[in-house]
Amino acid sequence: MFIMKEMRKILILFVLISFCGGSSEITSVEDITTTSSSSTSTSTSTTTTTSVPKTTTTTVQENTTTSIASGLTVEIVCEPETSEDGYLGFKLNIYNGSSELEVLNIVSWFDSSRADDLFIYEDLPAPNETKELMYSVDPTFTKYEIEIVVMDSNADFVSDYCLWSK
Repeated sequence: MFIMKEMRKILILFVLISFCGGSSEITSVEDITTTSSSSTSTSTSTTTTTSVPKTTTTTVQENTTTSIASGLTVEIVCEPETSEDGYLGFKLNIYNGSSELEVLNIVSWFDSSRADDLFIYEDLPAPNETKELMYSVDPTFTKYEIEIVVMDSNADFVSDYCLWSK
């Protein structure tokens, strides 16, 4: 039974890697870990509307949170922050439930061209921990698509997607 479970995880990870392979052009991912003693999660959705000049259009996808039964929850804050060095930063929030996390995959497209595919295996939040990552990207594009997929030790997946245009 243990061997079948491990083979299933490897097969799912292989499929994830084969669908998400790509070239690299992206900047950095920075993390902050917070320990939480609660096993429940709460999410809020907000939409921010701002007026912009006629020559600029901003599309903001409503922030969504996706979770599974074990309590694993992921969210992309789809309104980037501008860093001091001029990069755009998208916040990625991972709220771990009761299982060990195996892999975090971040896939991005800039102006509809695949830009990056990051696989993170270390420093993932432990059970009942929260981690916030900042995904920094080049600000010269007009359309940003980001998808995160997280797999836990039970081979359960959870994902979130963001489409942001300027």
